[in-house]
Amino acid sequence: MPKQQKQNFLQGAIILSAAVALVKVIGAVFKIPLGNLVGEEGMIIFGSAYNIYQTLFVVATAGLPIAISKMVSEAETRGRFTESRRIFKIAFAVFFSIGAAGTAFMLIFPKQLANAMNNPDAWVAIMAVAPCVLLVSVIASFRGFHQGRGNMYPTAISQVFEASGKLVFGLAFAWWLYRTTGNLIYAAAGAIGGVTVGSLLGALYMIFKGAGEKRADIGAAPDRSNKKILSELLRIAVPITISSSVLSLTNLIDTSQVMGRLQDAAGFSYIEAKLAGGAYVNSQTMFNLPSAFLMTLAVSVIPAITAAMTRGDKKSAGETITTALKVNALLGLPAAAGLMALSEPIMRMLYPGREMAVTHSAPLLFSLGFAVPFVCLVSLTNAILQSLGRVYTPILTMAVGGTAKVAFNYFLLGIPEINIFGAPAGTVACYSLITVLNLTVIIRVSHPPKLLRSFIKPIFSAAAMGFSVWGVQVALSPVMGNTISTIIAVMLGVILYVALVAVLRAMSYNDVLLLPKGKSIARFLKISEN
Repeated sequence: MPKQQKQNFLQGAIILSAAVALVKVIGAVFKIPLGNLVGEEGMIIFGSAYNIYQTLFVVATAGLPIAISKMVSEAETRGRFTESRRIFKIAFAVFFSIGAAGTAFMLIFPKQLANAMNNPDAWVAIMAVAPCVLLVSVIASFRGFHQGRGNMYPTAISQVFEASGKLVFGLAFAWWLYRTTGNLIYAAAGAIGGVTVGSLLGALYMIFKGAGEKRADIGAAPDRSNKKILSELLRIAVPITISSSVLSLTNLIDTSQVMGRLQDAAGFSYIEAKLAGGAYVNSQTMFNLPSAFLMTLAVSVIPAITAAMTRGDKKSAGETITTALKVNALLGLPAAAGLMALSEPIMRMLYPGREMAVTHSAPLLFSLGFAVPFVCLVSLTNAILQSLGRVYTPILTMAVGGTAKVAFNYFLLGIPEINIFGAPAGTVACYSLITVLNLTVIIRVSHPPKLLRSFIKPIFSAAAMGFSVWGVQVALSPVMGNTISTIIAVMLGVILYVALVAVLRAMSYNDVLLLPKGKSIARFLKISEN
């Protein structure tokens, strides 16, 4: 039985990872045509409203699903199916109350929230996305319950429903409203209204899925009161919520600072600040993709480190950490190098015919490229710290990083010569500082990982690949055009990078095993276990 449960857990991790990757791709597909439709002015309106929603979303849903999952799993393992249902009902009541309060807050104070973001045009979009806080709270309660019972499919399917609804209805609403009104404020509100429709579809799916899974309330009688169940839920959920809320709040402040400091200190007009802020939002679409695809590594590494530390084997834990860091570097560094080397061609390919969008967004994407490896490492090192039993450390390190981000933004955005480029500089400072702090703690509490061995060869390989793809794109662009030359450059870059990794023996057998289809890849590259 234990073996079967372990297999189910791994299958669930793969299902969720695939869903997250698909959702991120759908999100990029949504934002790129949206940016072409509404331009930088519309995107900063969309971004302001979305960041407010995202912050309330994290506060409402970050910790409780994990708490529900853990408690439901424990109850059902003991055969306490009645208690499992009671946990869900209590959690649902908490979720519904928090979600309703968040929705009401956004509906009652949309103009005040928009003014706080230094973007008064965003108030309509804020109202359009307000119902999402309640809807995702409902979804999250069901997700935690199903995950606790070992069923990851409802979570994955509901995520795809949400993303697909956002894509289809958001673009349709934005196009229709812009065509009928010619007003970017309403077009942006229509786009974010698609997020609400997607959340409604996800909630309806979860409700019908729950109604279709009738289960008799049998088993041992519950031995905990409702008060004790609620207390346990909050004890687990609060630290996770705080940790997850820090960077969401920082991102919210980031958007507000961009609009505020550019106008107050850098001498930008309101329209100029919206154009610059919208370009920043556009560049973040590509910037966020690499870290999304590396989340599976964090999921894979936790059980191995936890098992080693439980045995008291710090050396084995350190070796696993070294392998995880190396694989992260091998995947994150080439993504960063590629985005930096091809920042302008990529933006020109995504926003054809919009020279102003390319001119503003491409340098910002290049600057954000420096932060990509650190963003990827933050998610991994947070997972490592949690597996080492340091669950509160990420709260502190992310708070320090978020403070650095706010400080860098404040000073750099206000310098006219730097202006909007202060935002990506603050992003680099934020995530690099978190990474350094996390690695420092990891080294102190585990067998020291071999950091130089983890990074030196991937850095060299990624740099060589970056310069090569830049040269190929520049040489081919006048002959084949931007899009074809960029695609060819990317394909050649992948081949060159894999060849460099193989020639330099940058990956060991254990490194490769952490990748999807690791054994097959090891056989293809002729990497032996010894």
